[in-house]
Amino acid sequence: MTDERPPYPPSNRTTSTSDDMTLTNPTNPSTSVAPSTTHLHHLDSNDPQKPTTLTGTDSTIPPTTAIDHAPPKKSITIEPTSRDLTGTLTNEKSISSPVAPSADEPPRDAADESDPPLGIGERRSSILRPPLPPLPFHLRDHKGAIAFVFVVMVIDHGIFPPAAYFGLKYATNISLTVIFGIITGIFGVVLGLECFIRSIKLILKSPRFRPLGQTARFGMDFWQFSFTTCLIINVICVSVGTALDPPFLNLMAMPMPTVIFNLSWQLLLSDFLHERKYRTPFRISSTPKGEIWPRFIYVIIEDVIAVDCNGKREWRQSWKDRVEASKPMRDTLKRLSMFWGIGGIIISSLCFGLLWGFDSISGKEAGYALGWLLPWAWIIPSTIFTTFYVKKRLKDERHFCQRYKGSFSA
Repeated sequence: MTDERPPYPPSNRTTSTSDDMTLTNPTNPSTSVAPSTTHLHHLDSNDPQKPTTLTGTDSTIPPTTAIDHAPPKKSITIEPTSRDLTGTLTNEKSISSPVAPSADEPPRDAADESDPPLGIGERRSSILRPPLPPLPFHLRDHKGAIAFVFVVMVIDHGIFPPAAYFGLKYATNISLTVIFGIITGIFGVVLGLECFIRSIKLILKSPRFRPLGQTARFGMDFWQFSFTTCLIINVICVSVGTALDPPFLNLMAMPMPTVIFNLSWQLLLSDFLHERKYRTPFRISSTPKGEIWPRFIYVIIEDVIAVDCNGKREWRQSWKDRVEASKPMRDTLKRLSMFWGIGGIIISSLCFGLLWGFDSISGKEAGYALGWLLPWAWIIPSTIFTTFYVKKRLKDERHFCQRYKGSFSA
């Protein structure tokens, strides 16, 4: 906007190059007032049609009419009758004055002037990447080790006992006591080695394998107690069966059905206690005393991966955070616990019936073979089903998280 007024006399024009406006008293030129923030918008005391607005930290002269918002001029000089008022306007963005909008300017919505709502970036990122606590262990990174351990367990705890029994009995003249001694020795060595390695890891000076909050050096996790209990029961069964003459065939086929039954009733009982909000009377792995009873399948996953798969305490903490944050994960554990618990009770009961339901030699031998092989005929397909089911549930968990944008943990 161009100022069309006649120029002022040169003698009375004063130009300041400062960024601030200076008010000078003509009676005492040495006295000046420099407000900290003052901007002039077309000040003219001689033009009554143009309002005068002085906005600053100390005083504000409200306008009487609307003013067009034009770019500030480089320099403006005003000659009031009582004093000289000299100021300079720069190109810096000025503080908006309380001026009514012009009639030519469309009204602006208050929502347009406000800042964008906070958290939009976080919400968008949560949609793209669900805010789930990550799990530092992936099965695909340990396929070789897992396959090796699984094959050893199937051979030693399933195929080898009946194969060695029928092969040595009908192909050699070795007595049954020696045959069952060989079977028991190989079977017991593998189980004992597994238990010994876990115990060594848990009693190391460094607590990296021990449960969260466990300060005692010889404090074991819950899976160690359960696994040791199964081992003691199996040792009793095979020791008594081998000590009899002739060896008691029914007891020699009890280890696998006993292990399955022992784990199955713990799965179902822990689910019942968890749903009823019962408190733990003692520490269960990383769950301290007095907390809600955890599901046994949750404890198994925590302890086995932390110790046997070297996940250590980092896994225990990550697993705890993930389950607490994700309702779909808790639902998955509940369904898997019921699946394995009920299925294990059925299979172990069937094995017990086959072992103790026949009186003939051929019937007992068939029961002996089924006592070792039938559990694996259920475990292998159930494991394959669980693998694909968990993958599907993890996808559902991500979709559930995207739908509710992180508010799904209630």
